Amino acid sequence: MGKRLMWILWPSFIVGGVAEGVFFTLIDPQELYLLGEPVHWSPTAVYSVGFFLFWLVAAVSSAFTCFLQRGTTGVNQ
Repeated sequence: MGKRLMWILWPSFIVGGVAEGVFFTLIDPQELYLLGEPVHWSPTAVYSVGFFLFWLVAAVSSAFTCFLQRGTTGVNQ
């Protein structure tokens, strides 16, 4: 279980960092809108929340990949 968790979390951490770097290179955190309203958070808070959201999306993708790699014995247990 621990090995599979590392297969999910480590690559998604790297992808989350890269995605945040690309996104915030193109988008200024002071110009973000959420549901039509401007976001009034500090840039550090926007960067932090953005990173964790990118990490979460990448982790879900990695977990889905691990789920699809299970064989018939893993599914039937």
